Amino acid sequence: MIVDLESWEAGYDDGLLGRPSQCTPGLDRFSYSSGYCQASGDRAGTRESPGQRYSRPLAQPEHQRQRGSSRLIII
Repeated sequence: MIVDLESWEAGYDDGLLGRPSQCTPGLDRFSYSSGYCQASGDRAGTRESPGQRYSRPLAQPEHQRQRGSSRLIII
C-alpha cells in the first residue's frame, strides 16, 4: 500500500487541531483518513500540547508545499 505523505499530513493536522474531517479534492482519501485517525488518537490519548508531540509546522503556506513529491510506502 502506498500512502501519500502530503495527504496524510493534511489529515493529521486537521485531526490534531480538532477540525472536522474534510478531505479536499486533490488529496488521497485513504492517506488523509489515516493521518486524521492517527492524530485524533494522539490527541485523545495525551494531555500534552500539540506542539510537544508534533514538531513540524502545522500549516505551511501553499507556495512552500511541494505537490506530488512525497510518498510513504508501507509493506
